[in-house]
Amino acid sequence: MGYYTSLIQRKFKDVVGKRYESVLREYGEFLLSEEEMVVPEIHSILLPLDIFVKEIPPSLYEVLSAYEGARVSLVYITDAQVYSVISEVLSAGAGEEFMRKKEEYGHVLLNQVSGELAAAGIESTQRMFTGHKGEDIEKLASSHDLVALAKSYGSEKTEHYPISPLAIRIAQRLKKPTILF
Repeated sequence: MGYYTSLIQRKFKDVVGKRYESVLREYGEFLLSEEEMVVPEIHSILLPLDIFVKEIPPSLYEVLSAYEGARVSLVYITDAQVYSVISEVLSAGAGEEFMRKKEEYGHVLLNQVSGELAAAGIESTQRMFTGHKGEDIEKLASSHDLVALAKSYGSEKTEHYPISPLAIRIAQRLKKPTILF
């Protein structure tokens, strides 16, 4: 073993020493700091849902189950701006019908995901409200340790855009660890 160590040291002598500063300068934004290398403790997880989140992959449940004792907060948000546009353009009755259908779908989705989480041994809570999806998720994230965000959150994924613009914006603005699934 000593021979190989000596060979490696002779072969790569001073390679790191000479280039360290230039590598650090050029790639510093990609290198993790000591603070970033510490794995944070996760006690609460935010999982936002909406009409565009069709299903959650089983692999996400496996990842979330690794955080023992963590509670998942399921949040279904109906876009208030869409509701107001429908109410103003069509009628108040059409707006109410829109809200009724969205709430109905939201309850079904929340119950389905909650059941799947329970089957994976993960505790969860449910919450549904009308608001602004991006802003409200950013506010709610401040009281959670981790955010699990669907790539299709806020709008459909397309062939050219595998992640919705809203999901990208939320992921970029959050100061919390985020899982995009």
